[in-house]
Amino acid sequence: MDIFVGQVWRDFGDYWAAVRRIVGFAAPPFSALPSWMAPGLALGALLALALAAGVALLSLGALLTALLVAHLLLDRVFGISVALAPLQR
Repeated sequence: MDIFVGQVWRDFGDYWAAVRRIVGFAAPPFSALPSWMAPGLALGALLALALAAGVALLSLGALLTALLVAHLLLDRVFGISVALAPLQR
């Protein structure tokens, strides 16, 4: 059993090293930074994520506003009623 576990552990280590070589292109610039910059980097990433979420919500609001304006124009100005109805069989 020990031989099998040792072989599996070595294979896992080799696999992990291969994964680190493939994904390692993103690590060297950040590993060269001093450790005191880590909180600022994390805060900057969170702020960027919040900004991206805000932009997405703003664009969703603009889309819904445009759909509401289009519905009101069709209904009130042109007299075309747009309604969803269930499918009839």
